[in-house]
Amino acid sequence: MKKTLIGAASALLLFAASCKEHGVPINLTEDNSRDSSYMGTVEEPEKKRVMIEELSGVRCVNCPQGAEKLEEMLTQYPGRLSIVTIHAGALTTPLEESHQDFRSEDGDNLLKQAWGGEQGSKPTAVFDRLPLGNMGYKYFVNGYLDWPTKVTNALDQHPTTPINIAVTSAYDDAKDEYTVEVTVKYTSAVTDQYTLNIFLSEDKIIDAQELSSTNVKEDYEFNHVLRKAITPPATGKPILPGVATKQPGQVYWYKTSFKIDKTDERQKLWNPANMKITAFASKLDPNDRRIVQVQETKLVP
Repeated sequence: MKKTLIGAASALLLFAASCKEHGVPINLTEDNSRDSSYMGTVEEPEKKRVMIEELSGVRCVNCPQGAEKLEEMLTQYPGRLSIVTIHAGALTTPLEESHQDFRSEDGDNLLKQAWGGEQGSKPTAVFDRLPLGNMGYKYFVNGYLDWPTKVTNALDQHPTTPINIAVTSAYDDAKDEYTVEVTVKYTSAVTDQYTLNIFLSEDKIIDAQELSSTNVKEDYEFNHVLRKAITPPATGKPILPGVATKQPGQVYWYKTSFKIDKTDERQKLWNPANMKITAFASKLDPNDRRIVQVQETKLVP
């Protein structure tokens, strides 16, 4: 299949600048990434999955109840939800008993650039980046009791999707390297500009969580914790920016490789066996950031 160069030189320069690493490196460079586009068979639209981006913190005494509610919702909607928990903003400073620091520059950038900063109190969550917020907030739904209703709202608004997404991950033992491939297939004509976003998160992390002012649970299990954004965290990577109308059957393919730095003080504590890749496409519009589809896979198949 003939591969085409995606994007103008200015867009590539912008992307390269966005990928510059600070804080926690992950040995990811533009040299390790490539993409292509071609026309394929038109597929039936997938059922829409809902992306939940939760804000949490180790000093947030109500956040464990929010985490329990998320697990209940995963059971209630099997195969329809993807969750990433972001430790950014208030109540995230590690405790004296903490072994790890779940904060990240990528999480801070998401909070500031995607949603304009923290609003309200934790636990709070954003659903498909839709304007479903409560208490006067645009995106943030404060209080986990409202979360099931917001999932229903998101599914009712967009039961299907104009794109299908497939994501795979493979590990090369000889290179100690992970390769992620994402395929986006348009099922209908689309004039909106989408961006591809890839997050790396981890489950089953045992560490300290504050339950009250006098009670710290040192063996609390954290799940869905954002470790790293593989693409620029707040803006993603533009999909087919030079194509005004993406026709049904249009396919966009993206591949990238990276290593986890075992010499890094934070990354050496990551457990690849408990990590997952979440890939989603969102609208590139400051007034409409809706996530149009999301899929996920284990980092280690």
